[in-house]
Amino acid sequence: MSNVIEVFFSPSSTTKKVVEQVSSNFDGNKETYDLLNFNDSKEFSGTDIAIVGMPVFAGRIPKSGRARLEKIKGNNTKAIAIANYGNAHVSDALLELVEILRENGFDVLAAATTVSHHSIFDGVAVGRPDSDDIEKINEFAKKCIGKIESGESLESEIPGNKPYVDYKQLPFEISCDESICAFCYDCVSICPEKAIPDDDPISTDLDLCSRCTACINICPEDARKFSGDAFEAKKPEFESANSERKEIEFFL
Repeated sequence: MSNVIEVFFSPSSTTKKVVEQVSSNFDGNKETYDLLNFNDSKEFSGTDIAIVGMPVFAGRIPKSGRARLEKIKGNNTKAIAIANYGNAHVSDALLELVEILRENGFDVLAAATTVSHHSIFDGVAVGRPDSDDIEKINEFAKKCIGKIESGESLESEIPGNKPYVDYKQLPFEISCDESICAFCYDCVSICPEKAIPDDDPISTDLDLCSRCTACINICPEDARKFSGDAFEAKKPEFESANSERKEIEFFL
């Protein structure tokens, strides 16, 4: 029986949920590699099936997620590539993910772009993935199972351009309300950039911070949030520009 390998970089847990939904359609032993916590080298065998999900950060997969994924080798392992985004733009992220997997020895059999509630601008894609999305994700998973059984690989052309769009550093501030912070240090341990000092969870080094939202998502007191003039000015503009529903896309 094949092992079903779940691999994801999911600071706000949305990409994780999509990968788990795809995985729920597969039989077999499950292994999970959360790249927020897993930063080691790993090799899979050709009998495994990998479901690999990455969020989209301004048209790219996140730098930290990319660096950690590059340590994982496939040895002809069948792979499903998923770029999960917040109803704005995928740009080059899915192409980048597919090419990394191929370069690392994975046999990519299918790819998809999925939509989840935006992790920064909370007025975009509220409630997604919804029931219609889940139905389409399950349909996609069943098509992937069919391709595994027939031995086929990815045939569709993946949208995107090379060179990829440049990485962007968002200007938004992240603040922490010291009056409600529980000083649990969960944010310190989860931050993939080590942008929160070990001895000062109230502070964030914005030069290191990728605005991934992991610290905001994990905070049990909701003490951390985006703030500042740049964020407040951008929020209504972004939410208005990305209010039209975008749908899941399959590439088989």
